[in-house]
Amino acid sequence: MFIESKEVDQGSLVNSDICIIGAGAAGISMAREFVGTSYEVTVLESGGLTPDQKTQSLYTGTNIGLPSFNLETNRLRAFGGTTALWAGHCRPLDSIDFKVRDWMPHSGWPITRADLDPYYERTQPIVELGPYNYEDLGFYLEKTGLKVLSLMPSRLKSVVYNQSPPTRFATTYQEELRRAKNIDVYLHANVLELESNPSSTEVVSARVGCIDGPTFSVSAHVYILATGGMENARLLLLSDSVNPKGLGNEMGLVGRYFMDHLLLRPGADISLTRPDIDLRLYHALHSVQGGKMFSVLASTEKLMQAEKLANFRMHLYRHGPRFTQSLASVFKRIDQNGQVDTNASQSVALHLVLEPIPNPDSRIQLTNNIDILGQRKISVDWKITDSDIKSAHRAFELAGLEFGRLALGRAFGEILNTPDKWPSIMEAGKHHSGTTRMSDQPSTGVVDRNCKVHDIANLYVAGSSVFPTIGYANPTLTIIALALRLADHLKGALR
Repeated sequence: MFIESKEVDQGSLVNSDICIIGAGAAGISMAREFVGTSYEVTVLESGGLTPDQKTQSLYTGTNIGLPSFNLETNRLRAFGGTTALWAGHCRPLDSIDFKVRDWMPHSGWPITRADLDPYYERTQPIVELGPYNYEDLGFYLEKTGLKVLSLMPSRLKSVVYNQSPPTRFATTYQEELRRAKNIDVYLHANVLELESNPSSTEVVSARVGCIDGPTFSVSAHVYILATGGMENARLLLLSDSVNPKGLGNEMGLVGRYFMDHLLLRPGADISLTRPDIDLRLYHALHSVQGGKMFSVLASTEKLMQAEKLANFRMHLYRHGPRFTQSLASVFKRIDQNGQVDTNASQSVALHLVLEPIPNPDSRIQLTNNIDILGQRKISVDWKITDSDIKSAHRAFELAGLEFGRLALGRAFGEILNTPDKWPSIMEAGKHHSGTTRMSDQPSTGVVDRNCKVHDIANLYVAGSSVFPTIGYANPTLTIIALALRLADHLKGALR
């Protein structure tokens, strides 16, 4: 059921088996796994059923690195979280994303793609997707009758994306949790601190505060942080009553390795040699067996290994008829009446999504600025490297080479002419990751392969903050798959 925290008695104690902090994609997915079980689950959500400005203001902070986004507006603090804003693009991470890549510092997960495959498949219906089939493009070509670009395997490949409606968790799963007798969702419940025992080896309570309301505590056997790629790290750092470093931060890694996808939209254009080139597979949605799909261009494992590149994908967005003076001299066509045929200058915009190299100097830290609950706000120092620029430039260069080789068009764009600097249109993907990274060793990560914080017996982290690397795929599918895997682990651990 749903409980309004502002009506809870001041100073009261809520007892539970499992305390999930955050009700976004990860938190709601985990809570649903325990519906109807013998476990009592408490979900603490900072916001209400709909957004409000006071609660949203708790996200304010400072960008001191790349000035790419506003911290208050690129995520949502309400039941359902940022699933109210996501685009719905879905694909698992590639197998290589989980591997140690000798050309990519700090790469490698302690788990493999095969470990997540069963959970990826279970995730499909949660976000209302079709069949779990991302590797067999031929299956979709047969179902749709569409054409695929004949790309060189040593350069690029066409890969499958599934498209969620997109699923809005706040509306899709609200009634299920409302009816669940063993799930209590507390709204407007802001966790101020995770209080630990004197040795910081176990969390003993979550201290909760309401804006203009009471404070109370939650005592549970297990706590799961599921507040997003920035707030997970913030709450660990704020939990410093016993250890001034915060929880899980003995090695100083909480908040480090902050990552986001690098976007260039568009980064280049392909001026096509003729207007009738069939690229529908890439620039439109197609219905297949109850789901929708489209395709993008992506780097191949062979390419990444040979050229020491990061993983990337490119969307092809077909422009309508277009004619500019700069392209006229190259693709000018004259019809029988002596008029320029503007259809001949149709083009495709290339939108790049690039995986960044994990960087320990890219980080989230606490500042001395205070929010309306008296909590320290964060600063985000997002940094990228010269190697990221190299990968971005090479991605567009390869796309241009492939369209040229196929006699389909020619590439134009600022980054092709200035390979050593980022174009002014570079932006972030709003896929905040890496700040509580996963590793088998406390010296290189905050959580272990089961998402448990090292050296803390009952504290786990869910969400993209545990990603050691992020590949090019949108993170939601992996966030939910990891949440399901963590739920299964806890069912076994709590017996």
